[in-house]
Amino acid sequence: MIKNAEQFKNQRGFTMVEVISGLMIIAILAVVAFVRLSDTSSYDLASQLEVLKTHLRLAQARAMSASSPWGICFSSSTTYYMFEGEGSTTPVAISGENSATVDLTTKKSALSVTSAATIPRVTFNAYGSPGNATLTITTNGGDITVTKNTGFIP
Repeated sequence: MIKNAEQFKNQRGFTMVEVISGLMIIAILAVVAFVRLSDTSSYDLASQLEVLKTHLRLAQARAMSASSPWGICFSSSTTYYMFEGEGSTTPVAISGENSATVDLTTKKSALSVTSAATIPRVTFNAYGSPGNATLTITTNGGDITVTKNTGFIP
């Protein structure tokens, strides 16, 4: 038994400097993680951009299933609505939205469509095509491309 006690006598634990260094590294990592997780505005912007893409795809799917034109009309840079029929100005309710006209100012993301004046309407025909020209919808969160003839929205 005495031999085992002498064995532990020569072993040392962590020094105070090593303990404090370890705690400082953990604290710095925690602060960096907190700052990255607390700022969600870029994630909100990206998610609202995906919602807009989904609404475009919904209008496209409705056009193909109804065999009649459907689309999205950008009434301003912060509002848009889905419509049915060529040249229609009557908003159609979109599932999951509070009203027929989507108001982007009420969303946390502050997404705005900067090309609303140049591309006020995106209309899909019975084949899901937006026509013979590729449309690029420019927003402050990124661009949305609607490919000509196929209507593919990446």
